[in-house]
Amino acid sequence: MFLPLLVSLFGIANVLAVNFPWEEIQLTDAETQDYPEIRFGNDKNDPPARACRFIPGDDEWPSDQAWAKFNETLGGVLLKPLPLASVCYTGPNFNSTRLCREQHTCANDPTSIHSLWPSGNTCVPTSNPNETCSQGGFPVYVVDARTVRHVQLAVNFARHSNIRVVIKNSGHDFNGRTMGGHSLSIWVHNLRSTTYFPEYVHSASGYTGKAVAYAGGTTTADVSPLMSSNDAAIFVAGGQTVGIAGGFLQTGGHSPYTSLYGLAADRVLSIQAVTADGRYVTANKEENADLFWAFRGGGGGTYGVITSVVVQAFPIPISAQGSITFSTVGSSAVSVETFWKGVKAYWSYCVAICEAGGLGYNFIRHATSGSATGFTFQTTITLYERTEAEYRNITQPLLQELNDLGIKRHTSPSMPHSILDPSPNTPSLHPRAPGDLVGNTLMGSRFFTRANHASPSALEEMNNAIRHFVEDGGYTFHGINHAPTLEAASFANNSVHPVHRSTIMHAEGYAGDAWWSGQAPVLTPSERTAAHNRLQEYMQGWRDITPGGGGYLNEGDAQEPGWKEGHFGDNYDKLRGVRRAYDPWEVFYVVGGVGSDEWEIRDTNGVGRTGLVSQDGRLCRRG
Repeated sequence: MFLPLLVSLFGIANVLAVNFPWEEIQLTDAETQDYPEIRFGNDKNDPPARACRFIPGDDEWPSDQAWAKFNETLGGVLLKPLPLASVCYTGPNFNSTRLCREQHTCANDPTSIHSLWPSGNTCVPTSNPNETCSQGGFPVYVVDARTVRHVQLAVNFARHSNIRVVIKNSGHDFNGRTMGGHSLSIWVHNLRSTTYFPEYVHSASGYTGKAVAYAGGTTTADVSPLMSSNDAAIFVAGGQTVGIAGGFLQTGGHSPYTSLYGLAADRVLSIQAVTADGRYVTANKEENADLFWAFRGGGGGTYGVITSVVVQAFPIPISAQGSITFSTVGSSAVSVETFWKGVKAYWSYCVAICEAGGLGYNFIRHATSGSATGFTFQTTITLYERTEAEYRNITQPLLQELNDLGIKRHTSPSMPHSILDPSPNTPSLHPRAPGDLVGNTLMGSRFFTRANHASPSALEEMNNAIRHFVEDGGYTFHGINHAPTLEAASFANNSVHPVHRSTIMHAEGYAGDAWWSGQAPVLTPSERTAAHNRLQEYMQGWRDITPGGGGYLNEGDAQEPGWKEGHFGDNYDKLRGVRRAYDPWEVFYVVGGVGSDEWEIRDTNGVGRTGLVSQDGRLCRRG
């Protein structure tokens, strides 16, 4: 009964929305008449608002018989999975032959997510099988959605039963937005279909040209062959296992092409989704236009469950790429002062890189060589639709300035280069198993704009803030140089953070032990809060020089101070209005999402939590 990945090619298409075969399988009003718990939402048949979501142990929690009936209605796709790391513990799921530290399956597991700490660390990889493993922040039940009907049933059942709902795509999230304790999870990872249109005529937007339709669970790896074989690029995530219709698209979605073509949210033609009332809807510039606006940049997991999208495609750009590396340790070491002068020199050329339609992808990491410790800067510069000669001409002033400082480690540009065939040596946030390794990450994000690059004094101020973060804080720095301007965007009337439009560098900072090693101690809630507070103290230096600015929620901190302005900017009030209109029941909740400040996580005894909040408690309304 399960549908495989569907890939099809069509000629000219003139449609407002594309339905895959499994999207035609929908819940009908007739089916719900004798089953009140799965009826569509309206003011007449929905129960009154409750102060808290029900959890197992409450008298109102559905009985085993109710869950069995629900599973039968679903056709057997209701799961009750144990946490992924339960194989490490004595019990029915124990597997002594499995290396439980190698948690490489967050995309393919129904509950596991990219970063473990939001679960409450109640079931972590361990070498001691006699420790304790509990469900914690992982959902109790999961609907393994294979059709629109599955999604509709899950939304309706949870709404009527007053159960917390979470939406999990591939689980690549650093903040726990795809998990929740005592919840019903809608797992869309197996909604996997793609369709390529050589010439797509979209009347709602007036667009005619190449397009791709892909399903809600489609990953970068799913569409890469389609792009290569049809010379049709679309915006995809860097990790091959990342679901590209989830938080990636719904929070903006940057890619190597961002300086040329904007963000993923700028290229969406139409969205198919299930909203909080359980209805299957189309959202585009003409139909449900306010929902269409919110879906494209306003954050994932908040406005509905996306089942498919249609996006513009464009010819794959040719490119030239080269890299620069220098360090304070090793055989070619430079002094610490020269190092930071070299870093500042690079910052001074980032506007030119972006205006040339390029991408800068850089890291400042702590490094060791023998007994010596220090720092290493590494950047890859990629320019699109440029010849090798043009690449040399654009980058030569930067290389000359570095040479004058005594920094000579850089590579000659290579051509052609395609993001569809990434080099294994390309620097990455993911040193092992890109996009698929379970970690334990605390991180922050900030947009450094043109204003931060506009003068020598502004560059010095930015360089000092980053230096303080790395040297004194002991953190790792990651910068992505791109410029998703309104001019680069196609359909920029969306809810992308307005400050992102003037960005030259999307900057991230995180602890060096971001990835689960199996050796680091599991932190208590108070220790996690202390670590979070310390990170934010050092992030404050970035906020101080970017007043009124923001950051990228997908790769930032959902619980940072001033998160409304930081992650949504001036769009917040309008986004809150859209959410009220489409979800008056408050079915969808994610930490750091629009409207999330009206809810809180409490201990099961009803006591509200403070500090860095994990998702292993009861979800309740504030007040």
